[in-house]
Formats: sequence, C-alpha cells, structure tokens
Amino acid sequence: MPSKGYVLAVDVGTQSVRAIVFDPMGRHVVSARKISAPYYSRQSGWAEVPADQFWQDSCEVIREVIELLGDELSELKAMAVTANRDNILPLDEQDKPLRDWITWVDTRRAPKAMEALKKELKGVDRAIYLADYAFFSMVAYRSKFNWIKYHEPEVHHRAKRYVSITGHLNLKLCGVFRDARGMQVGYVPYQAKRQDWYKIKSVFRFMGVRREQLPDLVAPGEVIGNVTEEGHLFTGLPVGLPVIASAGDKQCETLGSGVFDPSQATISYGTMATLGTTIFRHIEDKKLKFYTFASCIPDAWNPEHSIYRGYWLVTWFCQQYAKESGMPEFLKQMNEEVKEVPPGANGLFVFPFWTIHPGLYPHGKGMIAGWMDHHREVDLYRAILESIAYALKEGLELIEQKSKMNVKKLTVVGGGSQSDAAMQLTADIFNLPAVRLEDKEISAMGAAINAMVWAGFHPSFEAAVKAMVQEEKTFWPDPQNVAVYEHLYRDVYKKAYKSNEGLFKTLGEFSEDTLL
Repeated sequence: MPSKGYVLAVDVGTQSVRAIVFDPMGRHVVSARKISAPYYSRQSGWAEVPADQFWQDSCEVIREVIELLGDELSELKAMAVTANRDNILPLDEQDKPLRDWITWVDTRRAPKAMEALKKELKGVDRAIYLADYAFFSMVAYRSKFNWIKYHEPEVHHRAKRYVSITGHLNLKLCGVFRDARGMQVGYVPYQAKRQDWYKIKSVFRFMGVRREQLPDLVAPGEVIGNVTEEGHLFTGLPVGLPVIASAGDKQCETLGSGVFDPSQATISYGTMATLGTTIFRHIEDKKLKFYTFASCIPDAWNPEHSIYRGYWLVTWFCQQYAKESGMPEFLKQMNEEVKEVPPGANGLFVFPFWTIHPGLYPHGKGMIAGWMDHHREVDLYRAILESIAYALKEGLELIEQKSKMNVKKLTVVGGGSQSDAAMQLTADIFNLPAVRLEDKEISAMGAAINAMVWAGFHPSFEAAVKAMVQEEKTFWPDPQNVAVYEHLYRDVYKKAYKSNEGLFKTLGEFSEDTLL
C-alpha cells in the first residue's frame, strides 16, 4: 500500500462541475467548483447545453486544482470521472460536435420512429420487435438517437460517434473511444444484465444507432486510458496519468454512501430524487417501475427508483414564494419553520409527479390537495418534502419485493440531506434509521474510491469505504410519526393516482406536455 498519494475525482453535475483531490482517508486536499450555465430550451420540453460546455468547465476546475496542488502534483496517482447520465452528443469524422448536447432533462420524443418501424421491419427484425412489442416501442419512442434520425437527418448521416459526458472527457483526455459500463443509462441499446451492448443487431436498429457509433465499455476500477500530451495541454494533468472507470453520478453516490448490499439503501435528494441499493444478482422490472444499472462495484448492480422532478420541486416552490427575500434565505427560513409543522402538513397533500413516471403513473400529474384558508407556505413546503419521500418509499417496496430482501438502514445524500426536518420525516416515513454523512461530495467520493482501489491505497472497495466515508448523524424514527405517515401513505398517497386517473387524462388533453 502506498505510504502517500492522492487521487482526483471530477464530478460533472447538472448545476455545477467539481474537481476534488482526495487523500486515502477521504479528506479533501484541494478542490474547485464551477457553476454551470443552465440548459436552454428551443421548444417546450427540450433541454440542451452548448457542445463544449462540459469539457471547458471540467478543464477550468482541473487546472485550478492542479495549481492548488503545486509541488504535490507528483503525488497524484490516478483520476476518475463521474457525471450526470443520459446525455448524448454526436461527433463527426474529426470528433467535432455536430450539434449541442441533448441532456437528461430533455423530454422530446420520436413518434416517427414507431411509425417507420411498423412499416419497415421484416423477417427476424419484425419477429424480435413483436416478441417484446411494449418494451421496444417504448424505447424506440424515447430514444434520442431516433429523434436525431428523424428530425436532423443530416446530423444522423454524418455522426461517426455518440458520446456521454464521461465518454467525451475520456476522448479529449486520453484519445480513446471508451466509457464506463455504469454510464450507459437511458434509452440506449445496453443490456444491463450482461453489462454490455446488446448482441442482437435488431435492437440497435430499433433505437436508431449502430454498434460502431458507440464506445467500448470498461468495468469499474479498470483503466480507461492515460492522459495524452493534448489532454495535458488543456488541463495541466500529468501525461500518462491513468483515468479509471467509475460510473454515473447516482451509482457513485451509492458507493460513496457505503451501500454494499440490499440491507442498505441510498436516498439522493437532488434535482432528480432517487433511491438505490446494491445487489450481486441482476433483477429487473419489465414495466420499468424501477431501473437496474451497472454498479460502481465490479459484477454488481444498482436497482434505482427515481422521481424525475425530485428536489426540483423545492426549487419550484422557492421560485413561487421567495418574492422579497432571496432564494437561499427563504429556503433557510422554511427549513426552520417546517420543524413546527406536524406530520401530514396540517392536512395538505402533494402528489409529486410534475413530470410523469411512465412505469408507474403514465397519466400522472402534479397535484396539491386539501387547501384550506389556514394553510401557509410552510405547510406546502412540508407537504412537498413528504410527497417525495412517499414516492421513494413506493420504489423501495417494489425493489424489496423483486429482490426478496429488506432494507434496514438509509443513507441520505444530496441537498435535501442538509435539512433536519427532511431527514427526520424520511426516517419516519420509511420507519428506518436515516444517516447523514460528513462529506457532502458523495458522487465524487464514489468515483475517488474506484481510483483509490486501482492505485492500491485500499485492498478492496469495502475497505476504502470504511476508511473514507464517515457518518455525521443518525435520525431515528418516531413511533407516533410513523403511525401517522403509514396511514397517509396507504390511504392517501397510494390511492391518489387510481382515484384521479380519469381527471389526469382529461387535464392531459389541455396540456402542452407531449410526453404521451
């Protein structure tokens, strides 16, 4: 085991890019952060980012930490990159972008692909498509590759490669067309059980992409490539520095939270709220009520249930009510006042699907019910926090049922974990201890652990977690609150969709949302 040394983790998030140098005990040696420019929308539901933004922001924060390291740069032994998932960028023959990024927030769809497949498929292709018609129709409809194929045919024709954020950084840093298994998230021709691209060529046709346009995949903890002279010139990183495969941001959060088996789960209260655990045999839900992704740990998977508009709802709430005080001050005020609001938010209930969940609630809409003249803004704030926890609890039940395992402990990360009220109501709604960690950069921590194990600082992933991940506080369920929440969860939340499905369908006729 090396006596001294560091690793670098780069975390490309939705709202910022961070570069953190870690020592083997998980301490931040130096760090830098760049607030990212927000995505832009040319049409309702679209979300794009300039083609060079993620790379330029990454270069900026890497150069900053390199400068801060100074003479200790020689102690940097490896780096790993993680990023938000389900973003694609087409590149031409010279690896130049053909358009801007289509991001994970983007909800554009490709109905023309479904129409064309019905007409064009023949023989074996048609048989494969019809054998699992519901699944293949859904992925063809939602494939970003298909959208480009039918709406930007020139880009589709010229595209030599498609990259994710980490795939693009690997190409720029190391000159290799390789990516981590755990970054293959979204409607892509990736078979999670095998942790590789589909062998069936028809699947690529259904999604509007060819195998040769997609990168070779690398297992977590293995070398993707080494920093080239060109990568050095852009970033200041040492030539030859190994870049180690990790996974997407949510899988890195799961590892960085120390979740090694189905007895534990991680809740991420971020823009998209997720609940994930770690298993060593593949499970899946055919209706995609939850997803199963390649883990940050070799030969493991992370079942994950997500709420697309998770703590985005908190941002939305603050934008509606923080009129005089600024948003940070208003949110701080709400987090104090909400402690005095009883479980159940004084009879106010939120159904949190401002964006639908296609697997669970295909016609779902956001709903606020129970308004009375005595309700205040803080009641709505608490109802929003409760609703997100209800939705993730539903996901946990689905994963437990499929895995035949029971979670006994929660680790909560993301911005919402900093609220004591959110932590306590999470413990109460799940009836489980909820742990807050000392380090707040959990995704970067997970990526760093991959690099640490490769570099020999720790003999295993579990040993790295024990050394690097520290718990700050545990919130224990209150039996009286547990009883209140169990009643509201079973008799209000679980019945909300079925009782209002007809109403949601009718409202959908007047909505600008074109998801369905």
